[in-house]
Amino acid sequence: MTPRAIPTVTFNSHFPIHNLRKGLWVSVFLLLIPLHLRGQAVDTLAVRPSEAADSLRATSLPATPVTFDYTVLKQLQLRRTPVADRVVVAVSNTFVLAPLPALGHAVAALATSDPARRTAVGNDALDATLAMAFCAAATMGIKKAVGRPRPWVAYPSDLVCLQHVASASFPSGHTSFTFAAATSVAILHPEWYYVVPAYLWATAVGFSRLYIGAHYPSDVLAGALLGTASALLAHYVRTRVAPAQPGDAPPAGAFVLPLTFVF
Repeated sequence: MTPRAIPTVTFNSHFPIHNLRKGLWVSVFLLLIPLHLRGQAVDTLAVRPSEAADSLRATSLPATPVTFDYTVLKQLQLRRTPVADRVVVAVSNTFVLAPLPALGHAVAALATSDPARRTAVGNDALDATLAMAFCAAATMGIKKAVGRPRPWVAYPSDLVCLQHVASASFPSGHTSFTFAAATSVAILHPEWYYVVPAYLWATAVGFSRLYIGAHYPSDVLAGALLGTASALLAHYVRTRVAPAQPGDAPPAGAFVLPLTFVF
């Protein structure tokens, strides 16, 4: 069987190899974005124990009209348990690892002495870095433009959130970042043993945002679509900026260790 060819790229005259060092610093900066958002979150598990779910059963219907979004959150919160609360919050916090595809490829490109492999992995780093950049810009821009209140703000007497965040609700930033990372992994490493764990992780983070009560289902769905679209757009732009060359070497699994560590 003829081995499957993996399209890779070399830098043209406009993108010399030394720009990889700039890409590494950009990747580190992008890593700080979700860390900053994580710092805005206030973990309320110690303040609002899971027994608060019992009180939800006794509350009256909220003044805000009941919607599908509300119904899903209500049912999830009624089924909370102390152990599940802490596990799901921990899963939600793993979204800070979303820039690892960009950072991992940038480090791998700088670490290798093989010029062909350096250019191939360097282009992968550029691909993943653009995905994070597009996702961050789109997510923050839409949040400010839409300004949707968080669920516990819209239903203050009825919905309990385990982790308060100051930003707007639509779309879910945790979900958009993780789906952007998962889609980058799927594009750069299409083997099932990369793709399936990556999307399972992104889906778990998206679900965690519902369980915690930080987002509506429509926020999470929009975040998943936005993150996926950001990675696809990044790949399209990168292939136009640095078109593929037939002699490039394949990346040879540059992201194996970071992805294994995440899951």
